[in-house]
Amino acid sequence: MGQNASGMYIVDDNYKIVGFNTVAEHMYPRIKKEEKCYRCLMNQEVPCAMCPIYNKIEGPKTYIDPVSGHYETVDAVDMDLPDGTHGHAVIFGFTAENGQKAVNEPLPANKEGLGLTSIINALGSDYRSIYSVDRKTQQVSMYLESKNADEMTRMNDTIYTSAITSYVKENVLPQDQYKLEFAINFESLCAHLKRVPQFMVHYRSVKKETGEIHYNYIKCARVGSADSFETIVLAFANEDADIKRSQLQEIVSPGSSLAKRRILIVEDDELNREILKDLLCDQYDVLCAEDGAVGLKLLEEHYAELSVVLLDMFMPVCDGFQFLKEAKQNPILALVPIIVMTGSERQEDEARCLELGASDFVPKPYNQRVVKARINSVIKLRESAAALSAIEYDDLTGLYTKSAFYYHAGILMRYKPDQSYVVVIADVKNFKLINNIYGIRVGDDILRYLAKIMSKALTDGLAARYSDDQFVMFTSIPKNDFEKYLENAVRYISENAPITNLLVKYGVYKDVDKSISISEICDRAIMAMKSIQLNYEKNIAYYDDQLGQQHIREVMMENDFENALRNEEFEVWFQPKYNVQTEKIAGAEALIRWRKQDGSMVSPGAFIPLFERDGLITRLDEYVFKKVCQIQKERLTQGKPFFPISINLSRASLHHEGLVENYTRIVKENNIPFDCVPIELTESAAMYSIQIKALVDMLVASGFKLHMDDFGTGFSSLTSLNVLPFDVIKLDKSLIDYIGNESGDQIIQHVIALAHGLNMKVVAEGVEKKEQAAFLQNMNCDQIQGYYYSSPKSYEVFDKMI
Repeated sequence: MGQNASGMYIVDDNYKIVGFNTVAEHMYPRIKKEEKCYRCLMNQEVPCAMCPIYNKIEGPKTYIDPVSGHYETVDAVDMDLPDGTHGHAVIFGFTAENGQKAVNEPLPANKEGLGLTSIINALGSDYRSIYSVDRKTQQVSMYLESKNADEMTRMNDTIYTSAITSYVKENVLPQDQYKLEFAINFESLCAHLKRVPQFMVHYRSVKKETGEIHYNYIKCARVGSADSFETIVLAFANEDADIKRSQLQEIVSPGSSLAKRRILIVEDDELNREILKDLLCDQYDVLCAEDGAVGLKLLEEHYAELSVVLLDMFMPVCDGFQFLKEAKQNPILALVPIIVMTGSERQEDEARCLELGASDFVPKPYNQRVVKARINSVIKLRESAAALSAIEYDDLTGLYTKSAFYYHAGILMRYKPDQSYVVVIADVKNFKLINNIYGIRVGDDILRYLAKIMSKALTDGLAARYSDDQFVMFTSIPKNDFEKYLENAVRYISENAPITNLLVKYGVYKDVDKSISISEICDRAIMAMKSIQLNYEKNIAYYDDQLGQQHIREVMMENDFENALRNEEFEVWFQPKYNVQTEKIAGAEALIRWRKQDGSMVSPGAFIPLFERDGLITRLDEYVFKKVCQIQKERLTQGKPFFPISINLSRASLHHEGLVENYTRIVKENNIPFDCVPIELTESAAMYSIQIKALVDMLVASGFKLHMDDFGTGFSSLTSLNVLPFDVIKLDKSLIDYIGNESGDQIIQHVIALAHGLNMKVVAEGVEKKEQAAFLQNMNCDQIQGYYYSSPKSYEVFDKMI
């Protein structure tokens, strides 16, 4: 059987194998009719993560097979089965890459299990050199190295810092070495990978022997979670030589990718213009412009077709510097590489051009060989017209991408300045939760559904996928009709959605200010949308000046956060909890206050909701927790009375990776008992998902005592008292305010009795009146917290009260 033979098996829509050929039987001896393909081939209970049927992938795609360790190319084709039902033919074969390991050899034995295999599949297989680095020892191990890997994609040392430093110094173009500074500093690299799982950097390298410039990129990825990863993967690729597998189907014959690309020459000297045109017209389709202004116009009209711009530096009307500046400001035009043609030898001119985005230089007078070589090299780095088209359109929805939307919306406003425009941002609420419950395929169906409606609804405007779960619409619908139009559209979307109770929030900015950038215009619509994120009765919000002022205040608070944390402007205050029978302090709740350096106070109602939205609350939660643990350690060391001080934990912190381990470590470092720092959680946060419920159980297993906060608000259910592992429930002020009302008294009485029957203590918070305290005492409530006894106090005052 030849090594290029392809295996094939046929499955129905339920992944049940209907038939297979002899090659498939040879490659997978366990294959069997009537069995699920993922079960008999991969020994899994769910479809494979790389399955082209499940992921709706069109065309062949190459992976590292997790069973054999070989490169495997897989494709799936829809077909009708003999019984008239629908099915799929899956065609696969192990791939021998040019210069890669042979087809029947597994990958090197030093790969670290399926964790690294998963990373390579995530990175893609376009890399000729892949290394793993041990985070503790900085030991470098070769994971994959092509026989064709040259010195520009090879690390020769076994210790990371010396290897990468030597690599950058000896191979990377001096002007680009700053791009890899993060990589030379290993701590900086690790810190960056804690924030993002992987990232890519493009740079240029130079061959010392010939001075030839090559274009490379490096992708860095961590193996494992942000807080616990022990291995880093570095993948190198040379963009001049490495052909991506996804492009193989587009290549008809060698050299075809460079045939008749389009070039724009911007040169005011007619003789130089004609020299360049004659030099290049055999190989390229050439456009010409006699000055920068005409050149910019042609660039805007033909950007998707252009492979490179040849730009003269000194011209009338609009010189090369101005041209570069204008092109750089536009995210789409900036994708087209620009080669500067100049007779100047001033280094400051070259430096300025590079800062403005120039890709390379061609000296005057022109050398035919140099001009063609530089053009060839630059074109290989950048996207072809097809790749630019891919950058313009989102693969899943077919709508514009964010960058393309910015570009086209800007043009629309420029060419129709008299129109009144409106921007709408649509945000799918709890999209991650939808993916977790219904699966990624349903999540994708929802996004396609919304995209289809938006495309049909906009006859005179633009629509784009703005982020993973957000869309943007830009239109000139008359403002008098717009509110009704949008309300009808929102109602239709909700009633016909692929799942019930699909919730989409809309932020609207009407009569947009055309003097600001399109990104700022969208930001204003996003502000409006965010203002109703927690409002379940309202789905549409409009931007106004008041919202703008609020946004300015919030941005200032976000900008001040780091310094405030560093300077300990955040103070932990304490509101005492009193024993109902003895009326003596029995504990406290830790609350955060922000006293700025000028002495002014920022209301918790202003900064806490903001930090909950932007994620900074997780750091603030940990800050408070550390402070309380330190205070409890001091009190125990000094022999002061022991009181539990509870700490609030936000829902965002529950999603933070490594929470249980981190908080457990802090308690142990301070050598204090876990029950002196109980954690307050809302019932809704604890029940948010299966994963969060499991995390709550882990907190209890570690030794923490949990208090159910805000019991009595809309989400509360009596059943959860028996399901969730809480030791204390806190009756919310909204429930306490019903004291004196007959039905309210009955509810509180029964809740307290039920909690006691489940061996739980009850704390009533928000108690402000003598009558409320007396009633709770008669009902045998355990503790009271509220202004009737004490407002929150600084630690100095609280310490004296005990």
